[in-house]
Amino acid sequence: MDYLKLKDGDTVAILGGGPAGSFFVMHISGLARKLGISLNLIILERKSFVAHGPTGCNMCAGVLGGNIVNMISGLDLDLLKLDSRVIRQNVEGFKLNIQGRDALIMRPSSKVYTVFRGVGPRSEASSEGFIGFDSFLLEEAKRRGAAVINGTVTDIRIPQNPVVEQCTVLYQDEMNKSHELKAALIVGAFGVNSSLSKKFRFGYVEPGYWHTCQTELMAGSESDITGYINIFSRKQSKFLFTAITPKGKYLTVSGIGEHVKFSELVEELKALHLDEAMNVNLTSVCHCHPRLPVTAAVRPFYTRVVMVGDACVSRYMKNGIESAFITSMSAAQTVMMRGIDEAAFRDSYYPECVMKFVRDNRFGRAMFFMHSVITAHGRLGGAVIDTINDEGKGPIEKQWMSNITWHMFIGDEPYRAILRSILNIMEMIGFLFRIAGIKKRAHGK
Repeated sequence: MDYLKLKDGDTVAILGGGPAGSFFVMHISGLARKLGISLNLIILERKSFVAHGPTGCNMCAGVLGGNIVNMISGLDLDLLKLDSRVIRQNVEGFKLNIQGRDALIMRPSSKVYTVFRGVGPRSEASSEGFIGFDSFLLEEAKRRGAAVINGTVTDIRIPQNPVVEQCTVLYQDEMNKSHELKAALIVGAFGVNSSLSKKFRFGYVEPGYWHTCQTELMAGSESDITGYINIFSRKQSKFLFTAITPKGKYLTVSGIGEHVKFSELVEELKALHLDEAMNVNLTSVCHCHPRLPVTAAVRPFYTRVVMVGDACVSRYMKNGIESAFITSMSAAQTVMMRGIDEAAFRDSYYPECVMKFVRDNRFGRAMFFMHSVITAHGRLGGAVIDTINDEGKGPIEKQWMSNITWHMFIGDEPYRAILRSILNIMEMIGFLFRIAGIKKRAHGK
């Protein structure tokens, strides 16, 4: 089939300067260079990633697991050399807390880093030498040939015959002056925390999402919670779980629940008694309400238009940095090796998104449903905690429940693979015996 192709000198408009937009530039610029094609790559981004607080942040927990660290290294980006500027902390483990009982899972050899997407909370008087993760990626995109325009997109015009005519992006610059940008291709890299989805009128529907809540706390010099990522789950809570991610002197608290409020997160933290048990100051220094995508987009492509990152699909219950990388890479490969019409994206790009995320997310939903059941039943939760604590005495490769829990919350394995591990017959039999033992002790009281 003959697909519509980009030509030498064409303009590609990337709407969004977060990870998805920057990764797309890195991927397509390398492919274009190999093919001997010169492209005019323009990123339009309304935020300034050097501003403190939500105005300069793309709002997520900011955890980089081993998979995404290795992927970034493949782009000749060495985060380890920038640890004093980008990485706030290297995490060697996490603690699972279910109904007041906890178990520590240590992985000292794992590459898990915490970052701020912006430069830091609004309470910081200065950046103290740090730069945000998004700013780091955007600077690299500029180094690889992209021009960045700080402006607000006001409309998208897709011609009736996009095979023949190019698209038009209307935007206002920082001085509120209006501009038009003709583009042979528009890449939607704006996530779900944006109103841009409403400006595409070809049948695109953004992913369904939850309104979650996130706040930053001061860790305190003697806090018992700063060494690990902490996951808290309890029954009779509006939150599926609450994650506390250490970032140097700060703690990022992410309350994951369906349409939750800041006041509810405050009450949740009080119910967990973090101020008393772990010496955490519960005074918020910054907070936001990020949207967490829980479904895939409908029709995320058209002739001369393709959505990447959260605007297309993301791994269930995870921040979208890994999906930003994978979808941007796949879209860039489709654009350069196949074409930019609807048929090219339908035949090449979207099937990979379905295979990598849409199908795998079904297993993710099943796993988090099981987690909610475990949280609601004390005996099951107790058996999980006891199993993890017992496994900690042995080698990592034999830590069945610990490995399942680690991969589920860190997000460095497909859900399908994690679910296969759960169905290990011998390990499951041992776990059921443990539950039976707990029941027996409870019965004997």
